[in-house]
Amino acid sequence: MHVTNAHNPTTTVCTRTLKSRCSELQDIRRIVSGGEPSALLQSEVLSLSDEERKSLLKEAGISDEIKIGPAEVLAIKVGLAIPWNKIRLLRRWLMASNVSLACEERMRHVSKRIVDDNIQGELAPFSFTLTSGGEELRAAPLVFIPTEAGDSFANLHIALDRYKEQCIKSNEITCRQYTLKVFLSGDYEFLSKFYGLSGASGAHPCPFCLIANAEMATPLIERGHAPPRTLDGIEEQYLFYLVSGSVRKQAQHFYNCIFEPIFNIPLEQQSAERAKSVEQLEAKIAASTRAVKKGYLFNEGPFVKELDKALQGFGVHRQQYFGGAFVGNHVHAALKVSNINKLLTSILCAARANLPHKAEMVENETVKFLNVFTLFAKCHAIYDNNFIDETNVEKLGIPELLPYCIPGATIPIKMHMLEDHATEWVRLTHVGFGLLGEQGAESIHAKFNSLGRAYTAIPDRVERLKCIMKEHLVSIAPDMVAAIPPPKKRKKSLDDT
Repeated sequence: MHVTNAHNPTTTVCTRTLKSRCSELQDIRRIVSGGEPSALLQSEVLSLSDEERKSLLKEAGISDEIKIGPAEVLAIKVGLAIPWNKIRLLRRWLMASNVSLACEERMRHVSKRIVDDNIQGELAPFSFTLTSGGEELRAAPLVFIPTEAGDSFANLHIALDRYKEQCIKSNEITCRQYTLKVFLSGDYEFLSKFYGLSGASGAHPCPFCLIANAEMATPLIERGHAPPRTLDGIEEQYLFYLVSGSVRKQAQHFYNCIFEPIFNIPLEQQSAERAKSVEQLEAKIAASTRAVKKGYLFNEGPFVKELDKALQGFGVHRQQYFGGAFVGNHVHAALKVSNINKLLTSILCAARANLPHKAEMVENETVKFLNVFTLFAKCHAIYDNNFIDETNVEKLGIPELLPYCIPGATIPIKMHMLEDHATEWVRLTHVGFGLLGEQGAESIHAKFNSLGRAYTAIPDRVERLKCIMKEHLVSIAPDMVAAIPPPKKRKKSLDDT
């Protein structure tokens, strides 16, 4: 391979000579790199220091400025819930590092195109409960929810009646082969008021069926499913209630239907507190575990030490920044069959070493816990999936699990919903309990609170809420969601499989 011996520096030669040298250098790089000159060139550039690389680009007339478009900057703004003045400050900081953000005018144009005229706001008369007793009507801002007034029957009607027609139309929208379904999400008190029911104190408290309060203690296998509630049935019983004189004490004779439903959303399209019931079930299991020994929460006693050793053996450390509590990953690990056996074996070993006269009793108790943990592990593995087919619905076995957790105890309304209605609802929707509870909707409150802190300086209450809602609407727009980079997927270890 012949290499030309240069007599003059490259910066002083003519264009023809410069092209000849570049061509010769490319030939050399192709031979030396084994046919991959681009890879070798990249390695040469990366071998330079940051200062040398910047100087090289500057001398070559190539700008290393990073430009971020208006949609991406707007996604940053709404994703971090920061106001415009913080974006201006961020722009000055990034300019010092040669990062250029799109101008504010273009960002506001994108935001206006997304929001359009979809946000309306006004002062509306809401009912407020006085500390001295009684109620009074006061004007409060209404943009998306009655933020200052309580969720009384009257306030819900004032806030939501105007959307009744939109709700009916939304329930009929079809896109490709799919039909849009409006799901109602909220806690038990809100759902009861929404459908015109008197609530948990009534003789028929369930929003899904007509079961009497006294019948809930009877196992499902013995009593069978009660007749389901329907919208027509609620309206019919409400009319009977009106004709009888609207006496609250007589509401039990009309299945506790004391108002008509606000929207005609089918009762199977409501996200009740089934998921919260599962959390309560987990809490009861954890409480039963703590009952095996005294002082578990304070890391005292031989049982606790053995349990901690067993937990740490499969990666559950109960860190202090979690308050020493279990988190989601801990539950996944603890509900593996091999780990369940390790936990129960540790308790049995501690009993034999420290309380030999109680070892037989502890052994009998561990059999019960083996059954309940095994049943719960099977249930947890199924409802934790994204899609639940018919075969897995039949395997849920929630009614089998309940007698272990609350033997002989009264059945609260949430446990009744878990026993009677959770399985049927999973069969209808084919999704796990994580999407069937109100936690997803409740998490929006945290978003609104974060946005509200950014707009506290706006004196007009209606305008302030409109700004919050505009920001929220922009943040959930498909273009904004698509602009958020996805998190890097973590490689699964052998213990996770």
